Amino acid sequence: MENLGIDGKLLLAQIINFVLFYLIIKKFVARPFLKTIEEEKQKDQEKEKLLAQIKKQEEEYLKKEEQLKEKAKREMDLIIKQAVKEAQTLKKEIIEEAKKDAETIRRESRKEMEKEKEQLYREVKQKVLDLALILVGQALKDALSEEEKKKISQKILNSLDKTVSLYEN
Repeated sequence: MENLGIDGKLLLAQIINFVLFYLIIKKFVARPFLKTIEEEKQKDQEKEKLLAQIKKQEEEYLKKEEQLKEKAKREMDLIIKQAVKEAQTLKKEIIEEAKKDAETIRRESRKEMEKEKEQLYREVKQKVLDLALILVGQALKDALSEEEKKKISQKILNSLDKTVSLYEN
């Protein structure tokens, strides 16, 4: 081999150096580097799994949110319908109460009018009686004595009470 320009000792030293270099690189550089690469791959896979889970959860939350919105809308519609029904019922009750109050006011005003009418008839009757007494007294003043006047006046008053009605028209 020396004819070819290859020195056997040098070749052996280079082979040993190469094997030592290979073993050192393999042990101290390649293995940690491969471990780091594998760890990065695992981290990437875990990240992808987590992202997939997050997307899945996000979709579930969106579905739940939609369901909750629909449920809230239905409940709100139901509440509005109930409020409208209650408002209509309350409106009817208020109207009925107002009608009752109006009827009560009418009855009371009729009673008041009847009382005023009675009072007016009494006053008119009293004034008519007073006027009649004055007229009779003036007419009979000169012709009758005091005692005769009283008897006639008493007869007239007694007969008027029996013949004159309170509600004459």
